Amino acid sequence: MEFSTPKAIHQIKSSHHKTMLVDGQKCCPLIAMTIALNYHKLDITETASCMTIKGVVPVVRNDKFLLK
Repeated sequence: MEFSTPKAIHQIKSSHHKTMLVDGQKCCPLIAMTIALNYHKLDITETASCMTIKGVVPVVRNDKFLLK
């Protein structure tokens, strides 16, 4: 299912899985939540053995607003 970033982070925190697949790479829940901040929407699929997380809509950063 597709989730917005806050709901996706809640899903990751409430999951009982110790490892997760984020864009094809195994990682812990803390890293999965960190990667989730790079997307506006995420697709989360939970099976009996693992949770798969894929970013759908990435956050676009605008360089003209960065401090130099």
